[in-house]
Amino acid sequence: MEKKGFFSGSTLKWIAIITMFMDHSAKLLYVPQNMIDSFTPGMAEFYTYLIKVFDVFLVLGRLSFPLFCFLLVEGFIHTSNVKKYFLRLLIFALISEIPYDMTFQLSYFSIERQNVFFTLLIGLVVLIGLKKFEERTPRNLLISLGIIGVGIFIAEFLQTDYGGWIGILLISVLYILREYPLVRCLAGCAVILQNSISGMFSFIFIYFYNGKRGHQWKYLFYWFYPLHLLLLLFIQQQLLLPYIRSIFSAIP
Repeated sequence: MEKKGFFSGSTLKWIAIITMFMDHSAKLLYVPQNMIDSFTPGMAEFYTYLIKVFDVFLVLGRLSFPLFCFLLVEGFIHTSNVKKYFLRLLIFALISEIPYDMTFQLSYFSIERQNVFFTLLIGLVVLIGLKKFEERTPRNLLISLGIIGVGIFIAEFLQTDYGGWIGILLISVLYILREYPLVRCLAGCAVILQNSISGMFSFIFIYFYNGKRGHQWKYLFYWFYPLHLLLLLFIQQQLLLPYIRSIFSAIP
């Protein structure tokens, strides 16, 4: 049955990608005000304005993760080959780990935290488990909670991005309540509130999802994630930091 709404799956994906880029731009290109005061007057004025823009970016950036969780659930429900879906997430989780570690852990390889693809990958495994038990037995609350609990434990153990347990719980809630759009959005708001207030507004877009895929750029998000991290890292390391060092080296 066609749903009434304004946003297709591809529109939600673009919103998620753009807001994710805003979030990471604000985090990676932020410069403290005490450093900005040492910039040349023109650059100081420009960067002071940019910091205000970054503050807005950080708020809008919180919209991205709930949208990606929702799109994962929709992808799982409609995929014709869940094994390929799993393999695709796994491959890009591995591809993205070095750019993620270089960007956020300042190392080529770190086991302290894992990128968001691992959160989505664990969430997908949880969904597979939930669906298997739904098909074999009537829906059992204790079994469902057990599957979700294992997923949360693994996400927390691996320290996956976007809160670990919040991501797995959100994915699970969006799947379990898929037949009740309003309840699903309200429950999703309650979960994401543990991470951010502004993230709740993503459920406005989700509620008005029209059930259509829209024009699909199949590998857009998969490649965009590691590539945009490398781009922001290049700007930070090759353009921004050399400028800051030159300013402070010139101070007697």
